[in-house]
Amino acid sequence: MKETGVFYSEAMRNDQAPSDMNIGKGFDGIVREGLFEEQEIRLFEAKPVTEDLVLRVHSRDWVQHVRREGMWELSVCSAGAVVMAFDKVLAGEIHNALALVGIGGHHAGRDYAYGGCYVNHEAIAVAWARENGRGTRFAIVDTDTHHGDGTRGLFSGDEDVLHICYCGYGKGEGSTKVCLPHASSDDEFVRRFRNEVPPLIRGFKPELVLWFCGLDTHRDSYGTRRLTSDCYPRLCEVLKETAEDVPLVRLVVRVGCNAPSHVAADALPKIVKVLAGRPWR
Repeated sequence: MKETGVFYSEAMRNDQAPSDMNIGKGFDGIVREGLFEEQEIRLFEAKPVTEDLVLRVHSRDWVQHVRREGMWELSVCSAGAVVMAFDKVLAGEIHNALALVGIGGHHAGRDYAYGGCYVNHEAIAVAWARENGRGTRFAIVDTDTHHGDGTRGLFSGDEDVLHICYCGYGKGEGSTKVCLPHASSDDEFVRRFRNEVPPLIRGFKPELVLWFCGLDTHRDSYGTRRLTSDCYPRLCEVLKETAEDVPLVRLVVRVGCNAPSHVAADALPKIVKVLAGRPWR
């Protein structure tokens, strides 16, 4: 049986602005849909990563800064969700995964961060996978409304990481660091995404694709994009088909909502359904 894992911890439920990502509301939406009652969908309790693992990516001074800010536990638990998802899918224990995170990450560099980010979840997960012999080549597809500059900086010069960022600004580096403009509607984005992303992944042949799904592209979030909740499962369909078309490629979806609660509650169950191969409409 091909199983989908969902990685979450109640430690990530934060209803206090400005750190409220509505990830708890998104998880509640999955529960209301009864998806954890389905045999092929498994819930995993996300556990925090260790400080030693965070130090593979960030400086000791930055770790101390995150602790002083009071964001350590939330940050390492969020990173833990992504690391555990990598672990389970790369081991073949599950087919694909959704990792829910309670705080941002892609604006976090080695010794800085901004925009509600503190530690870089994807870089920590890649470091973990490499140290544990689980893989060397990874593709990160970032569709957040903002440029994933922290991630880009951490993997600059690393030709074994394909970083595709839909940011509307920034610039690429060679063939493995790609910046693409966002679209202004669901249909336009899905059409371009289908034309642009699968060829890059097929040519790169990673062992795992991590989709950095930012729900802040929804029209009810910042208002910078005009997407609806139906766009996210459609994008997920493209990545799932692509991962299953390339031998030995796994898919992990990472979502930190940063969107109104109704968006999180609507979009996350649809993404889980796509990952589990069930109709979502």
